[in-house]
Amino acid sequence: MNKFIVYGLGISGISTAKALAQKNFDVTATDDNQAVINQDAQKYPEINFKNCAEISFDKNTKISFAPGIPLHFPKPHKILEICQKTQAQLACDIEIFYELNHLNNNFIGITGTNGKSTTTALTGFIFENLKIPSKIGGNIGIACFDLPQNQKNFNYILEVSSYQLDLITLAHFNIACLLNITPDHIDRHGSFEGYINSKKRIFLNQNSQDFAIIDTDNPNSAKVFEDLKNNQNFQANLIEISTSKIPQNGVAFIENQVFINLKNEKFEFTINPILKGKHNHQNIAFAIAITCCHFIKEAQFNQQKIQQVIKIIEEFKGLKHRMQLVATIDGISFINDSKATNAESTENALKSYKNIFWILGGKAKEGGIESLKPYFSKVEKAYLIGEASDEFAEILAQNFVNYEKCQTLKNAFDKALIDVKSSKLIEKNIILSPACASFDQWKNFEERGDFFCKLVNDI
Repeated sequence: MNKFIVYGLGISGISTAKALAQKNFDVTATDDNQAVINQDAQKYPEINFKNCAEISFDKNTKISFAPGIPLHFPKPHKILEICQKTQAQLACDIEIFYELNHLNNNFIGITGTNGKSTTTALTGFIFENLKIPSKIGGNIGIACFDLPQNQKNFNYILEVSSYQLDLITLAHFNIACLLNITPDHIDRHGSFEGYINSKKRIFLNQNSQDFAIIDTDNPNSAKVFEDLKNNQNFQANLIEISTSKIPQNGVAFIENQVFINLKNEKFEFTINPILKGKHNHQNIAFAIAITCCHFIKEAQFNQQKIQQVIKIIEEFKGLKHRMQLVATIDGISFINDSKATNAESTENALKSYKNIFWILGGKAKEGGIESLKPYFSKVEKAYLIGEASDEFAEILAQNFVNYEKCQTLKNAFDKALIDVKSSKLIEKNIILSPACASFDQWKNFEERGDFFCKLVNDI
């Protein structure tokens, strides 16, 4: 493993190339976009940048593959053909990072369609406050190669996407979490079944010393739980998460009570977190379960330790771009929920508020906003932006929701502000919860959310 080609020069690609070059590996970095290659070549002279056509591939090459590049659908990237011809090894940054850093360290993997960023951030917050050596990274926006390396007894808490899981072969998560599965990224996985199979890969290579933590309220993740439970070759300890029932072996968050049944011990705690909503109760239950599994591994699992965790959780304010209250001005609350890139995520925002002036749209996901019809009555007016405007306008019109096509986020914000100021409602909420990917107009959901926050701060 001494020759690397890093393909795709986004955040994780550049971070990977820099880290491998610093370790004195033979590293070449490339991208489909020649302008990106030229730009990065000036910024990072220590890395060898080349056009893909100029690179020699052989079976000793290990190719780090950026998750943004299609592996199978809608059309396999040309790099796949090269790998098949040369038998070069294909891997994502997490796989390579694991190979270089797994000795004497623990890897915690968190995946799911929704909630994984909040769960990752909350788990990191708990570990940090308990002074457990750890850092969060991965798909949450912190490239794994930007995390501390050459550590001992360190805990890497990684949000892992289905794209990354598709490229994992050797990586082994000591604690692996599956939050939920709903239809998403079908364009990249070819089918819902393909997407589910990608998510299941987080449990790859687990052994009897490991923990597999899975939500059983969601029917799709519950099916994965049952499949693993009935698989005689699967040896990891199965931990069940629920917000509706108390599991025999797991953690539940029901109303304001946390129930922990693990290692033949039963605990119950009252909890009053800042994070609201049933979806956040699930995230909290997962973070508690992850921490309890860590305690079990360290022989520190007891009531006093868990009580500490409960108190820490009650101080956690949540993630930026995830139902983030940016400000309340003259009785108007401005909520940045830019991370809601599908209808399931937006549902949580619509459930949690009333009198909503809703900014939505972007690059539509499969299913659009059909599933949100039960919450349309809470919407005072919708402001449509981006590619999905015509599609969403038709659904809103059919359901008698007042809407306006605004094209851009700035226009939508300005029009919503005019309407909300003239409204006689007491409680008023301007919510950016797009139910769409951002890629039609923005680099990512963070850039979209940051712009919304800037618009709020400007007033």
